[in-house]
Order: sequence, then C-alpha cells, then structure tokens
Amino acid sequence: MHYFQHNIADYRKDTMHLSLLEHGCYRQLLDQYYLNEQPLPLDLDNLMRVICARSEDEKQAIQNVLKDFFDKTESGYVHRRCESEISAFHDKSVAASKSAKSR
Repeated sequence: MHYFQHNIADYRKDTMHLSLLEHGCYRQLLDQYYLNEQPLPLDLDNLMRVICARSEDEKQAIQNVLKDFFDKTESGYVHRRCESEISAFHDKSVAASKSAKSR
C-alpha cells in the first residue's frame, strides 16, 4: 500500500501524550507497516535498522510506541487500525477488479 488516509483528529486524540521524537518514530513505524502490508518484525535490532533508529533515545522512543500502539504476536507487532485499513484496501481492490471484469 503506497497510500493511506490520515485522520488528523483521530491521530491527535490517540497521540497527544507522545514527544516529538515519538511522533516521528510512530509515523515511521506506520509507514513501514503500510508499505509492507504486514506486521512489524519481532527482531528489534532488525526493526531499529529498518526504521533508521540509531541513538538510544530513538530506540527507546520506538519501544515506547510499540508498547503503546502495537500488539506483540507470533507473527510480529500488529497494529489494529493498519490491519483494518489494509483489509479494506484489499476488499476494495477485489471489488473493483470484479467490476472491471464484468464489463
């Protein structure tokens, strides 16, 4: 997925407690999730590298964001809203494809 809607009011409501650094980390994690359309890897060293977190402050910010917004599962760090948006995107694509084929 190379595009997703960003509802500013929903985002602000859920993230008012984040520092500016944590906001940046959260957006990077969301972008990574949507781009790959799958949960974030459990291997934190790999995730930090992919997100380009180098300083200890950045790494701690990512861990804070993961704890606040993601569920750790066997398949990786899952974000419910991302999963919902990705599923809706795929459903819409399938419907559009069926519609185009029926014409």
